[in-house]
Amino acid sequence: MPRFFVPASDIADGTASVRGSEFRHLQRVLRLREGDHVTLFDDAGTEHAGVVVSLSPRVALVRVTASTMPRRESPLALTLYQGIPKGRKMDLVVEKATELGVQTIVPFHSAFSLGAGAGAGAKRERWQRIAVAAAKQSGRTSVPAIAAPIAFTEVVDAAAAHDLRLLFFEGTGTVPFVALPEPATPPQSAAIAIGPEGGFSRDETAAARDAGFALVDMGPRILRTETAALVAATLVQARWGDLGAAHSHRDA
Repeated sequence: MPRFFVPASDIADGTASVRGSEFRHLQRVLRLREGDHVTLFDDAGTEHAGVVVSLSPRVALVRVTASTMPRRESPLALTLYQGIPKGRKMDLVVEKATELGVQTIVPFHSAFSLGAGAGAGAKRERWQRIAVAAAKQSGRTSVPAIAAPIAFTEVVDAAAAHDLRLLFFEGTGTVPFVALPEPATPPQSAAIAIGPEGGFSRDETAAARDAGFALVDMGPRILRTETAALVAATLVQARWGDLGAAHSHRDA
């Protein structure tokens, strides 16, 4: 059944208003009509079954027939700090990180960045659209927030709010991921930092370590930045999130 993202503020009195790009997808791409059944999800973690009751040039009204709160979001609030890569590699990172349950994606530029720095702000809208599409496809009930690009110095400060901070790096002084000690209490939030194609400078890794990041490697091979981001997210979700075999994927 087609799924659409609708902000909770656009749902009132049992009726949802589907607007913008979601409306265009509903009308022009899928060519849905009055009476068609759809599934909606909002930014409050609720999923709604509904029926299209009217179509106008800019909005579709959907009568909500049932609402539930499925358990499809990870218990770990995972933030991915991603060094901005060249070309459209960030598109892949956003799409797959969404599928893996990442909650927030923060692009950053650093000393060895090869991708767009200041120009990346214009790409943020596209990245957010990609996140919405990936959330719809993967059955998530939340869309990751795509933050405005920042400098790596700001990453070090922002990540301090997380219970666990990991910087994945292939240089010296790292600890294998499998050898990381367990925190005294299970982390509720985690930050993972992945460098751009040029990696991190010595000053950047030193600053991260001083700020409480563990410097971690993922094995003997050097991974591309887009691959490293997805491997890191998978490892962290499997260990502290909801990708482990013991977790149920059934709705509540």
